Amino acid sequence: ETSEINTQIKRLENLSISMSNLIASGNSDKIMHLEKIRKKIITDIISTKKVIPSEHKDAFKNLIHLNDKIINEMKMEKKKKLQKIKKQIKFVESAKSQ
Repeated sequence: ETSEINTQIKRLENLSISMSNLIASGNSDKIMHLEKIRKKIITDIISTKKVIPSEHKDAFKNLIHLNDKIINEMKMEKKKKLQKIKKQIKFVESAKSQ
């Protein structure tokens, strides 16, 4: 049981690293797939009500917090890109109408 939780926590760590690397490389499209996997792992851990060993509790909490932060940053970045595109569209439309 402890081994399974250790494996799941390690998978969460690897997902976090992959998500960070994707954001750093500007390839945020694949992050949502990794986010679904991450949520499933967390849900599995919580739903089975297995006891997380005390040496992994802080790591588990930090992973959840870090991943939430990564997702929020990605959403903000996408929002900025969309706003920039909307401004460009408005500019092009106004230039056409003149």
